[in-house]
Amino acid sequence: MPPLRMSTSTLQRRLASENTSFRAIRDGLRREIAIARLNSTRIPLAVLASELGFSDSAAVHRAFKTWTGVSRGSLRRPTRTPGSTAP
Repeated sequence: MPPLRMSTSTLQRRLASENTSFRAIRDGLRREIAIARLNSTRIPLAVLASELGFSDSAAVHRAFKTWTGVSRGSLRRPTRTPGSTAP
């Protein structure tokens, strides 16, 4: 028996009854972790891809664009404050 003490099909039915799926939960967690890590660290994308279970950094890039509608680099770009001359 799996760690949740229910069969795979039972878990799938219960998630479906809540209008979700394992994939939706997994992708939501991946999205939250990716955004948090990109906002707070300078971690290389290949390392982040490995940590999140993606096959390569290109897969993370595609997923990030799908999730947010913007490129992952846009989160790492520093924002300018009014009157700032920094690039």
